[in-house]
Amino acid sequence: MKASDALVKKMEELGVEIVFGIPGGANLPLYDSLYDSDIRSVLVKHEQQAAHAAEGYARVKKRPGIALATSGPGATNLITGIVNASMDSAPLVAITGQVVRSFMGTDAFQEADIVGMVLPHVKYASTVLESSRLVKEFVNAYRCAISGRPGPTLIDIPRDVQQEDIGDYERLDDSVEERFIKPAPQPDDSQFRRAAELLAAAQRVCILLGGGVYFSDATREALKISELLNAAVIATTPGKTALIEDHPNVLGVVGMHGRFEANLAVIDADAMLCVGTRLSDRAIGPPTEFRKGRKIIHIDIDGSEIGKNVVPDVGIICDAKVALMKILENLSALDIKPKDPGWVLGLKEIGRSFDDYMFNQADGSRLSSWKVVKAIRDELPRSAIVTTGVGQHQMWSQLFFKVLEPGTFITSAGLGTMGFGLPAAMGAKAAAPDRVVLNMDGDGSFLMTCQTLGTINEYDLPVITVIFDNRSLGMVRQWQDLFYKKRFKDVDIEDRTNLVKLSEAFGVEGVFVESYEELKTALRRAIRNNEALVIDVPIDKDEKVFPMVPPGKWLADVILPPGFSTYVEEKTTSPAK
Repeated sequence: MKASDALVKKMEELGVEIVFGIPGGANLPLYDSLYDSDIRSVLVKHEQQAAHAAEGYARVKKRPGIALATSGPGATNLITGIVNASMDSAPLVAITGQVVRSFMGTDAFQEADIVGMVLPHVKYASTVLESSRLVKEFVNAYRCAISGRPGPTLIDIPRDVQQEDIGDYERLDDSVEERFIKPAPQPDDSQFRRAAELLAAAQRVCILLGGGVYFSDATREALKISELLNAAVIATTPGKTALIEDHPNVLGVVGMHGRFEANLAVIDADAMLCVGTRLSDRAIGPPTEFRKGRKIIHIDIDGSEIGKNVVPDVGIICDAKVALMKILENLSALDIKPKDPGWVLGLKEIGRSFDDYMFNQADGSRLSSWKVVKAIRDELPRSAIVTTGVGQHQMWSQLFFKVLEPGTFITSAGLGTMGFGLPAAMGAKAAAPDRVVLNMDGDGSFLMTCQTLGTINEYDLPVITVIFDNRSLGMVRQWQDLFYKKRFKDVDIEDRTNLVKLSEAFGVEGVFVESYEELKTALRRAIRNNEALVIDVPIDKDEKVFPMVPPGKWLADVILPPGFSTYVEEKTTSPAK
C-alpha cells in the first residue's frame, strides 16, 4: 500500500467527510489516493479559501476541518487561514505537499519551509520524512487539533514519501502519541469553592463568555449561574456564538464595538467571571483598568492564558463546562448575598433605549446597516448559521444580529481577516447542508475572496451573501475620519465593479435592492428555494459604527452616536453613574 493510500484510509476511519484544497505537483499522490475514496474533495480557487472553508466546517462540526495544498506558494497561501484559526482557537489540519527529500534544502522549484513559517501559530507542525510514520503523524495532528484548546496543526509531506510502499496497513503503528492528547486539567476543589464564595459575596456579577464556552458546550451552565446570581451575561466577539441573546440576562458583545449596556456591565461590576477567553485588549481595554475595583475569576483550559493579560483573584485551568458545573455545585451550598434585582433590568433598559434611538433616528432616505442586519435576523430561522467578513458590517452584525442558538455566528475575531466570510460560509454549508447559511459581507471584504462563488455553484453549496456596499473600506475610513483629521487615503473604492454581474459571471444570481422590503423578498426566496444568492445593498460611505471605544482606551471612554447621551438621560439613569 502506498503511504498516501494509507493516509486516506486513516482519514476515512477518523470520520473525515470533506477536504478543501488545490492539487499541485507535490501533493498529486495524495489527490490520486482521494480519487477512489468516499471523502468529498472541493477544489477551491485559492488556498486561503481552503483554510477558511475548513475552519467554517470545523466550527459547525466541532471537529477538525482539512485543508490541502501543494508545496511552495500553495502552502504559503494557507498561512493567513492557519493564523486565523489559531487566533480564534478553531481545529484545523493543514496537509501540504513538499519537494522530494533529496531536493530539500536546495531551493528547489516550489520549495518553501512551511513548517518553519507556521510554527509560532500552530499547536503542532512536522515534515514527515519517513513514510512509515505518515499515518501516525496525521493521527497526532488530528487529535492535537481538537485536544484541550482547539487550534490548527500542519503536516508537510515530501512527494516521494507519499509515493513509498509502506507494506501491510494493519501492521502500521497508528496510535496517537500521549503528548498530543493531554488529559483535561483537574483543579483542586478549593479553587471552585473560592470562586463561588467571591461570586456569592458580590453585589453585581458579570459573566464574560469567550469562544471556549461554545467549544465546551457550556452555555447552559453559564446561564444557570446568571439566573442564580442575577448576573449580567456578555461575550467577546468570538464568544458571541455561545450566547442565547433572547435570554433576559444576556446583554451582548463587549469591547471596542460592543453593546453600550455590555460595556456598562463591566464598568459597574464588582465581580467578573471570565470563561474561555484570553481577555484581549479588543474586549476589555487596558488590563490595568479592567483589574481595578472588581474581583476577577478566570477560567480557561489553556493555562498559559491565566495571568497573561490580567492577573485574576482566582485562576482555574479547566474545561469550561466542568468548571461551571463545579461552581454551580459550590454556590448551591452557600448563603448567597441578595443581589440587586434592578441592576440587569436597568442595563437591559439602556439597551432598548439604544435600539430605539438607532432605529428611530434614521431618516429613511437611505438604507441603514443596522436596519439591514435586523431585517436579516427577522427573516432567518433560529437555526440559521451566519458568517461575516471583516469591517463595519461585522461590527453592525455583532451589535444587532441576535444569536438565538449557540454555534450560529462565525466570524474572524482575533486576526480580523477580510475575505473570511464567504469561504467560511461555504465550509459551514458543507457541514450543515440542511440549514440556512448566510454571509454578511462588505464590498471590500467580499472582493478579496469573491471567486468562492464559483466553487459554491460548482459543488452545490448554496450560500446567501448580503453585501453592505458602501464602495469604501468603511472601517479604515472611519478611523481616518475620527483620528486622522479626515485625511482619506486609499479607502474609497472608485472602480465601478458591478457586483451583481460579477456574481452572475460565477454562476450565482445577484440582485440589487433599494428597500428593506426588496431585501426581505429576496431573502425569503433564497431561503425557500435553498439557493445561492448575492444581494447587493447600497450603504452610505459616511455611516459610522457606534459605540466605539478608541484604541487603548478604557470602556468608559466610549464614543456614542451623536445625540444618544442626551436621549438616554431623558429616558433613564445609567447604573454606572
